[in-house]
Amino acid sequence: MAPQQAGSAALAAAKQSEAAQKSEAKKEKSSSWSMFRILFILVIGVGLAMVKSGFVISFTPGDEDVTNFSKVYGGVKGNDQHSAYDADVARSFYNLANEFYEYGWGDSFHFGFRRKTEPHSVSIRNSQNFIAQKLMVGDMANVLDIGCGIGGPMRGVVRATGANVTGLTINPYQIKRGREITSELSPWMQARCHFSLQDYLKVEGLPEDHYDGAFYMESSLHCENRTQTFKEAFRLLKPGARLVAMEYLTLPGWDPKNAEHQELMRQHLHGNGAAKTPSIEEDLAMVRAAGFEIIEHFDYMDLGNDIYGEENWPWWADLQPHMPDPRRLLLPAHPYVRWMQPTILGFLAKVGLVPENVPKTASVMNEGADGLSGLGRVGALTPQYYIGARKPLK
Repeated sequence: MAPQQAGSAALAAAKQSEAAQKSEAKKEKSSSWSMFRILFILVIGVGLAMVKSGFVISFTPGDEDVTNFSKVYGGVKGNDQHSAYDADVARSFYNLANEFYEYGWGDSFHFGFRRKTEPHSVSIRNSQNFIAQKLMVGDMANVLDIGCGIGGPMRGVVRATGANVTGLTINPYQIKRGREITSELSPWMQARCHFSLQDYLKVEGLPEDHYDGAFYMESSLHCENRTQTFKEAFRLLKPGARLVAMEYLTLPGWDPKNAEHQELMRQHLHGNGAAKTPSIEEDLAMVRAAGFEIIEHFDYMDLGNDIYGEENWPWWADLQPHMPDPRRLLLPAHPYVRWMQPTILGFLAKVGLVPENVPKTASVMNEGADGLSGLGRVGALTPQYYIGARKPLK
């Protein structure tokens, strides 16, 4: 080929390559813009559905103010204790969080594990069935759900065992909502599900040495001195009865000198209304100090890896960025949805469709979700360290 022809061919090839690159870039930009539009429309739809369902109209019983709530965490910089009485903080927090939690997570405010291709409900059922198994109780046995929320775990344990369960919570709205949900169930379920307004640090009016079992489903995270609530459980249980505690604890991967860990912990404590988080050994010591004999203990979340192997979907994964899969998607909790909620709700607040408190609370909820799931991602914390204990016969 002549030099002139070769030069012309090379120039044509270069122009063709440049055109192909521009075309590809245009496609990528168009694809990104299409994905953005899809997500935007999706989140707007979610926001409007929230308003239509009444979710964001009266979600703060007692006119709870998120700014006042946040003040008690003003001095928290890592795994530090807030500045107020634990039960008061828990009551205020759930006034703010109840409707967000139920909308985004369902009626069971706890975590679990499942196979990657399974829905969120499987992880919830796995954890509740585990508690039911470890309680070792039968039909109409008297059981306490200490820190019961709106009764999701209680109802799960009742379905699995037939036990007669009394749930304790500091929050009046949770009792109202829990009773509403339970009232829609069968008479058999209603006869076995009960609620009592209680501070689990000083329970009043319940019989001592009476209950056949008790459990905490991630609920002791709201008190720093867990020995105090464990002592209340000890006092109420029969000799020989079992305690099943699913505990928020720091793991060996927690590094209090690591700046990222400190910030994630700060976000978690504030955004989840939590008290200072103990280590495994500290928590075991608090259970023993209450008088219990510890039968067994391990990180329940590790079972997911043992059971499912590479197919395990870890407890924190729903709250971290991931590729949506219709088989497992928990849409309201997905970061790409919930991160946009404060902006959408802020607009709705400006036009008077929701209270001004709502978008601020959404930001706090996001902070809690990001901090907690981030701690899980780096192996610094578990929400379900299982402790099986027993009240001695003598």
